[in-house]
Amino acid sequence: MILSRSAEGLTVVRQPDHGRQTGAFAAAWGSDEVPADDTRTDSVRLAATHHDDGWGTWELYPTLDPATGQPVQFLELTPFEHVPLYRAAIERMAAVDPFAGLLVSMHGAGLYNARYGTFQLIQLDLSDEERAIVDELLADMAALQVALAARSGASTPHGHPSEDPAIRATYLRLQVWDRLSLQYCYFASADGAIGPLPLGAGATGQLRCHNAGRHTLALDPWPFQERRHVFAVPSVTVADRPYPTPDAFLEAVLSAPIRTLECTAVPLR
Repeated sequence: MILSRSAEGLTVVRQPDHGRQTGAFAAAWGSDEVPADDTRTDSVRLAATHHDDGWGTWELYPTLDPATGQPVQFLELTPFEHVPLYRAAIERMAAVDPFAGLLVSMHGAGLYNARYGTFQLIQLDLSDEERAIVDELLADMAALQVALAARSGASTPHGHPSEDPAIRATYLRLQVWDRLSLQYCYFASADGAIGPLPLGAGATGQLRCHNAGRHTLALDPWPFQERRHVFAVPSVTVADRPYPTPDAFLEAVLSAPIRTLECTAVPLR
């Protein structure tokens, strides 16, 4: 769950819905300023849409933070809970589409290796036991990614798939789409910069985000096909208070009306 606070209360966006918004970014991506990823389009959109599906199981009965009486923020879930969720989702995606599985595997591993050295979102302060779980995940995903690249027919003359320029550029786009959704749903459409942003021919830059109103970001460079886009995502808003049990929190979520966040993107220039 992605939780954000406002005067209205605690807004909850489910991770699979965040994934659908991420997939919508992928479908609309590409402009004169930012090139589209026109290879394996269906697989890439599938990966974007389902990259966080593993969270769906946890959201059925979320862990509450004893200090707040609210669900643990997605940034703070321990590897003991998080790693098994991701493993299961990666296995399912790999069985459906090997190239999509490769990207989702890289996304899952990237949460623990600073997105392959490009951006650290989660600040890791791990115990020895947690580090062992993470190291095992990273080793397993590295091997799985080689197998999935081979199964999908992806050419990887540069060694490991994560080092292949084309695959890495596609992975980086997925990270940009993921973080753009978080810029709306978690950071409340605040100013920010997202990178590395693939710009073609090996070049990268940053996607600069500027608040332009409620649920609205002005983007530079402009990355989408049309000059204005609305990327809707369902949410609910509940009372921003402690909840005694996960059942009590879920009851509040299920009884709250679904509200659509009309996340709007417009060009900065």
